[in-house]
Amino acid sequence: MGQIFVRELMIPNPITIAHDQTVEQATALMGRYKVRRLPVTKAGKLAGIVSDRDVRQLAGRPSIKLPKSESDEAYRNLPVEEIMTPNVLTIREFDTLQSAITSLLENRISGLPVVDQQGALVGMLSETDILKHYLRLLDREEDH
Repeated sequence: MGQIFVRELMIPNPITIAHDQTVEQATALMGRYKVRRLPVTKAGKLAGIVSDRDVRQLAGRPSIKLPKSESDEAYRNLPVEEIMTPNVLTIREFDTLQSAITSLLENRISGLPVVDQQGALVGMLSETDILKHYLRLLDREEDH
């Protein structure tokens, strides 16, 4: 098996959210696009990342799928900038898959924004993307 680059497995042009959009808008985007994290942008640049876990912790609920209550109003209107993880760890599109996996494991995270040489966001790579890749390889092996 040859070297695999992040670019080959990443999801290009990921769904993003602006820093001043609300937690409620982030939750809606995550639900609509079935994603667990959103890169946060400010002035067209990557400013951070907000995850479903960030939202759940803020709400004090184990799942964002639980019914909303009136006490949720305060956090739903917060800008995502207030709950995002700033200075997010990134990976380059031409880094190897091995380095991406190492970074995910060492930092105990489940996804990485992918940036080009100028630092512009070009994709997202998640542990799910990696697992899907290896599942396809295993399925091909079984077929032979």
